[in-house]
Amino acid sequence: MPYRMNPQQYQSVLALSSADRSTHFVRKVADWQQLWAVKNEEGWLVPITPDSLEYFPVWPHSEYAQKIADEHFPGHHAVEITLDEFLSHWLPTFEQDDVKVAVFPNKEWVFWVMEPADLAQCLGDELTLYE
Repeated sequence: MPYRMNPQQYQSVLALSSADRSTHFVRKVADWQQLWAVKNEEGWLVPITPDSLEYFPVWPHSEYAQKIADEHFPGHHAVEITLDEFLSHWLPTFEQDDVKVAVFPNKEWVFWVMEPADLAQCLGDELTLYE
C-alpha cells in the first residue's frame, strides 16, 4: 500500500526539476520500501530512445506511475516492486543488459537517467540513514 498523497502534493512534486524528483524518489522509496513501474499484457514498459538507449521508468508512488502512463502509454498499469527485489534482482539485471533507469518521469516525460549501479548506491546510502 503506497503512502497517502493529496492532489496538491501530487502537483507540487511533479513540478520539481528532474534532479529534485530523483532525490524525492530515493527518499520515498527508501522510506516506504517500494516503487512502481508499468506494464501491459505484453510485459514491462522499456522504451528505447532514437539513439537505441533502453531505459526502465520508475516512480515512488502508484498514482504518478498510473496517471503518467495513461497519458503516454495507454493500456499500461502500475505495478509495485519491492525495494528488496529491485536492489537484488532488477538493478543487477539492468546492469547486465545495459538498461538505464528513468527515475520519476513527469507529465512531459522528462526524467533523470541513472546507471543501475548509481541508483543502487543512492538507495543504499539513503537506507543507511534509516538504520
